[in-house]
Amino acid sequence: MMLHDFLLHAGRTSARRAATLDGGIRRTYGEVDDRVRRAAAGFAGMGLTPGDRVAIVSPNTAFYFEAYFACSLAGLVAVPVNTRLSPAEAAFILDDSEVRAALIDDACADLVAGIGIDRRARLADAGDGSWEALIRDHDPLAAPSGPQDEDATAQIFYTGGTTGRAKGVMLSHRNVAASSNNKIMLGQFTRDDVWLHAAPMFHQADSWACFSFTAVGAAHVFLPRFAPGDALDLIETHRVTAFQLVPTMVLMMLESEGVGTRDLASVRRILYGSAPMPTETLKRCQAVFGDVFQHIYGLTEAAGTVAATPWPPQPGETDGARLASCGQPIPGVEMRIADEHGAETAAGAVGRIQVKGATVTTGYWGREAETAAAFVDGWLDTGDLGHMDEDGFVFIVDRAKDMIITGGENVYSTEVENVLHGHDAVADAAVIGLPDAKWGEAVTAIVVADQDAALSESELLAYCRDRLAGYKCPKAIHIRDALPKSAAGKVLKHELRDAYADGEIGPA
Repeated sequence: MMLHDFLLHAGRTSARRAATLDGGIRRTYGEVDDRVRRAAAGFAGMGLTPGDRVAIVSPNTAFYFEAYFACSLAGLVAVPVNTRLSPAEAAFILDDSEVRAALIDDACADLVAGIGIDRRARLADAGDGSWEALIRDHDPLAAPSGPQDEDATAQIFYTGGTTGRAKGVMLSHRNVAASSNNKIMLGQFTRDDVWLHAAPMFHQADSWACFSFTAVGAAHVFLPRFAPGDALDLIETHRVTAFQLVPTMVLMMLESEGVGTRDLASVRRILYGSAPMPTETLKRCQAVFGDVFQHIYGLTEAAGTVAATPWPPQPGETDGARLASCGQPIPGVEMRIADEHGAETAAGAVGRIQVKGATVTTGYWGREAETAAAFVDGWLDTGDLGHMDEDGFVFIVDRAKDMIITGGENVYSTEVENVLHGHDAVADAAVIGLPDAKWGEAVTAIVVADQDAALSESELLAYCRDRLAGYKCPKAIHIRDALPKSAAGKVLKHELRDAYADGEIGPA
């Protein structure tokens, strides 16, 4: 299946149903199908040929949604660009992927100006009406352009922001289509669902929903930039049934003023992932939103989700110790835990999480050596450490690179972070290892205090000593105003390591 097939099917079978709800503009699937066919014809008229890379630089909008499908229909490779990058970082992506065109929303004018794209290269600018002109001035494309090869690259997502230099993950039509179909089965989504694009559409945390919810003829609502009050407004106005967020965003909604008076009865599923959610925080969220949370675990290299908690949850599956699990491997994904020799571990033993299946990337764009290094005997190494119980429930304990070895003992940063999050005055926390002459690495905590809370390092150290083995307790705790995070909500620990190594331990 090609990605545009999702929309072409919806255009035939759900032509009169609402497809996109963006601001005050409502369009049906029949209308969107026609617009996408016209935009795809416009691409061909501009001299773009199948296989050319096209960057998309935009907040969450119906334009973004249409651009994904138009690129696929024209045989082009979509390159979503993180709008939160610096101009230099964005320019690197455009250069590295050798884009032929850029589709730019006017809201991203400052970023684009910094990149230095001229008008000729922009081709289509949603902000000044060029996208509408492209659609208006071309007849609908009757048939998809280029060979209909499911193994052809459909998208290149740049990842690696938590470690430094970004690399482009090539995802084929087969990869993304398989992932999207998995999500439909996993979430039991139907045409009566209303999806809120709240997480960034340039990220796998949300892009999959463009295809999954289109396949079933469900409606799409767009939140250009996340703000908890705006998200709650859209949920009430459009009776949103499902969305996906990182834990930080869920917590922001939980703490939004007046959340207890909101009508959130339409919400039946909140997916969360990209970063762990402390169990105490999850319990607080459940008290407000209800038992609608599903923990998912995924990675860009596998086109998104590879594991999820069962739905609907049954007693013993998502409570007790399993509240900390990210679930079981989803259908279509094989998963194993491997030791340092590449052998599969016994249940409960910590090792490297590895996956294989139809959703797994064909490799990194222009990086043959890094592609080869990512695979072990056909298994994609996720770079995460975890263990699996006898029923296949997966528990992530750390990123392999974030595990701290102190005095010869392994310390998993997430375990220490969970303890810190349990303190009433802690809003956020990250734990890293810093070089230490005596211990090799010193467990170091960087903490953000809750609003108006009094918090001292000595108090937190005492709190940790009551709950952790001595070698796991932080040797130092630093209190900051905020933690550096990626667009996916992951703490950028390499930035913390660099800053603290340089002695920059003041407020963020």
